[in-house]
Amino acid sequence: MNIIKEILPYVVSISASIFTYIQTKKKLKQELEIVKTNNNHEIDKLMKQHKIDIENLKETHRLEMKLKDKEYEHEKEIIQLKSKTIIDEKGQEAMNTAMSSVMGNIVNDIVSGKISTDKINELSQQFKNKQN
Repeated sequence: MNIIKEILPYVVSISASIFTYIQTKKKLKQELEIVKTNNNHEIDKLMKQHKIDIENLKETHRLEMKLKDKEYEHEKEIIQLKSKTIIDEKGQEAMNTAMSSVMGNIVNDIVSGKISTDKINELSQQFKNKQN
């Protein structure tokens, strides 16, 4: 009995320590589970936000590309109109030069007597008939 009296405080102390250890371990598991759950919720939340951000970036990129396409088409139209205007101007200049040359030759022929006034009247009449 004497041994039991001497060992009893140690047994109580050891059993209390084991009980405390088990409770602490159980509480630690619960807290770890809570942390894991919170982390999973945070990860899910971040993943959803990330997907939303990606979709926003895609939409922004799509709109920017659409705007760039419109700008490109507008620039292309402006360049085409400028080219057409330049071509028309050059064509008109060539026509004016040709008409000036023809008229100059006709005037020279009239002055030099190569073309008579009767021939001019005849050509004028033919020109009027072709226009009608």
